[in-house]
Formats: sequence, structure tokens, C-alpha cells
Amino acid sequence: MGDALALGGSWLHSFEEDEAGGVQVYRPQDFAFPPSRRGRESLDFSVPGQVAMGAPGPDDRPRSATSGLTALGMNRYQLGDGRVIEVVEARPELLKVRQV
Repeated sequence: MGDALALGGSWLHSFEEDEAGGVQVYRPQDFAFPPSRRGRESLDFSVPGQVAMGAPGPDDRPRSATSGLTALGMNRYQLGDGRVIEVVEARPELLKVRQV
């Protein structure tokens, strides 16, 4: 997996594909998602050492926040707010993460 730069790009949560054990599935922004009334969370790793996280707000408009991103090893990364995520799988067309 390497460092956080290996994550790269912008991803949208494909909640329809989430897996047991808290594994969240993300796809590239240009993926052909099925129609949904539920908004999609986003992760953007475009800036080295940071992750921009987006989610639908209470009025359905997207809200975003940027957090620091520190590689901890073993495919784990600490966010600026102290949360730790583990990258379960990362390929150009698929990103799977789990909050540890």
C-alpha cells in the first residue's frame, strides 16, 4: 500500500457495497453509481498529508472538512481528529476502509 499518496484521488462512498465488519467501500467519483436519494460521503486524498471528507449536511447540501493524515504503518492512517482508519484494499477502481 505504501504511504498515503498511494491512496490518491477523490472517492465517493458506495454504501450499497459495504461489507461486514464495518468495511466501507468507495469508488472513484466518475463511477456509474445507481440512483439514490441518500447522499454520498466523499474522501479526497489529492493534497499530500491531508484528507478532505465530505458528507451531506442537514439541508442535503454537501459539507466538507479537511483533516491531517499521518501514516502509522500496516495500512493504518491517523486523521487529525485522532480517529484511525485502516485501508483494507486499494485499487484504481476500488477503495475499502474501516475505522479502527
